[in-house]
Amino acid sequence: ALVLCYFLETNSKQYNLADKNVIEIGAGTGLVSIVASLLGALVTATDLPELLGNLRHNVLQNTKLKCKHQPCVKELSWGIDLEKNFPRSSCHFDYIMAADVVYHHPFLDELLLTFDHLCKNDTIILWAMKFRLDKENQFVGRFQTLFDLEVISNFPSLNITLYKAMRKGRMK
Repeated sequence: ALVLCYFLETNSKQYNLADKNVIEIGAGTGLVSIVASLLGALVTATDLPELLGNLRHNVLQNTKLKCKHQPCVKELSWGIDLEKNFPRSSCHFDYIMAADVVYHHPFLDELLLTFDHLCKNDTIILWAMKFRLDKENQFVGRFQTLFDLEVISNFPSLNITLYKAMRKGRMK
């Protein structure tokens, strides 16, 4: 999250978030959502239902009366009720942000399905990935079956890579 936040702050001209619709998946404590909100985005911070209380508290404490748009906190369980909770016809996100969402858990298929569902042809995915184990690393290859992927920043000493992605054939 720190790597992605640093990138957003230092590249705010190239990636201008003012009035852009942003969703953060797997928001955790909400740091990326908070920074995106402070940079002017209309943010939806998402995570599992049991994490929403802490997420809501952190987001509110750090954005209330400080942002043009108050962020929204919403439940998102990867791969579950996606069309019901985020209908393709009415949900459009300019950016999908994800920090450290690929790790040792059994929901990598659902994560890929969620990226696919939320991403329109013009959506930009900004994704910070910490490389740990081969199984998780293989996710990058699976991700590339649906999305063009570009390394925009690399932190080898931390084993972290920051990616920009878009639907296949849409990268500029």
